[in-house]
Amino acid sequence: MRIEAIGDGRTRMSIDSTFPSTEAMEQLLAMGMEEGLSQAIGQIDAILAEDAVPQS
Repeated sequence: MRIEAIGDGRTRMSIDSTFPSTEAMEQLLAMGMEEGLSQAIGQIDAILAEDAVPQS
C-alpha cells in the first residue's frame, strides 16, 4: 500500500497485491476477496472524515 499527497490537500492510496500463483489469486477471488476489499476501502473516506472532526 502506498499513500501519497497529490496536492490541494488530497491524497492518493494505491494497493498492489501479489500472489504466489494464478491459482492462489483465483482462489482468493472466488472466496470474495475483491468484494471485501472494495467494501473496506469504501469506508475509508467516512473514517477519515470522523478523524477530521475536532473532539471536545
